Amino acid sequence: RMERSLHGDRDHPGIAATLHALGKLSQKIGDLKKAKQYFDDSLRMKSSLHGDRHHPNCAATLHALGILSQQAGHLKKAKWYFDECLRAKQSLHGERDHPCIAATLHALGDLSRQTGDLKQAKEYLVVSLQMKRS
Repeated sequence: RMERSLHGDRDHPGIAATLHALGKLSQKIGDLKKAKQYFDDSLRMKSSLHGDRHHPNCAATLHALGILSQQAGHLKKAKWYFDECLRAKQSLHGERDHPCIAATLHALGDLSRQTGDLKQAKEYLVVSLQMKRS
């Protein structure tokens, strides 16, 4: 409420960050539906503020939505979020190794393992490990 009284109904980075934090909190206490709403609102606002999803703040929320979807058992949706997140991070960091990219590759590896695609899981995890070691 305080954020809204400070910034009104217009989009603001502080409001987007608070929505993301509320999403994480809701996820932690097990209210996945509410967490999804908060993350969706945060992503919408961040995308509006930054013009597209190729921004670190947008990528962070896409990653959070991937984890949330995976936790909820929505594995195809989780894959979509992680793929979008990876595209955004690669757009931001180019071809160079980066811990943020490694984290998303690790998440894709975990998801692939969960879906039974062990070959793909290994590929993601090996590349993630190489990045983390570089």
